[in-house]
Order: sequence, then C-alpha cells, then structure tokens
Amino acid sequence: MAARRGRVYRLGEPLMEVYVACFDISDDGLRARVGKVLLRYGDRVQKSVFEIAVRDHGELETIRQELVEIVADDDNIRFYRLCGTCRSASSTLDGQKVAHFPAVLIV
Repeated sequence: MAARRGRVYRLGEPLMEVYVACFDISDDGLRARVGKVLLRYGDRVQKSVFEIAVRDHGELETIRQELVEIVADDDNIRFYRLCGTCRSASSTLDGQKVAHFPAVLIV
C-alpha cells in the first residue's frame, strides 16, 4: 500500500509512527470529510478504518485538531499506534502483509 500519496521521505528523517485510525460517525457528510483528512496521511483499509503514518506525535496532534473542527460531540475517532513488530506480524485474512510504510525512500 502506498502511504501519503506524493510524499517523499529522505534518508536521515525521523522514522514514521504508524497508526490505525478508526471512527464511528453517523452523519454521512461528516464521515466523508473525516475520510478526506485521513487520506492525506495514509490509506483507507476498510470503510471507516485507515492506516496512517506521521513523522511524530506533533503531526498526530495536528490531525486531531483538524478532526475536532469537523466532528460532532457524540462522534468517536480512535488512533491505535502500531509498532514495527506489530506491523510485521499483521496480515489480512488471506495472509497478505499489511501496513507497509514508507511508500518511497530516497537514499
């Protein structure tokens, strides 16, 4: 899966933190807007589940602040961090590996 379309990571940059972002939002319009934000940082893996990559905790906070502006008080968005060991042990039902980040590395 290609993460962060168009984003190039260079050698020497800090390693990215990978998260699963999932949400339960009842309003179709708000749900679509949340999806658009998360697509800037990763890939949709299910309708309301994304694998996203951020450079650091500050970038995750930026995403959270942007989403707070969009969602209603009763909406629920969660972020689960995936460490490298967890990502390498993760797979789909048919055994395919998941959460491959970064998509591009320039050396």
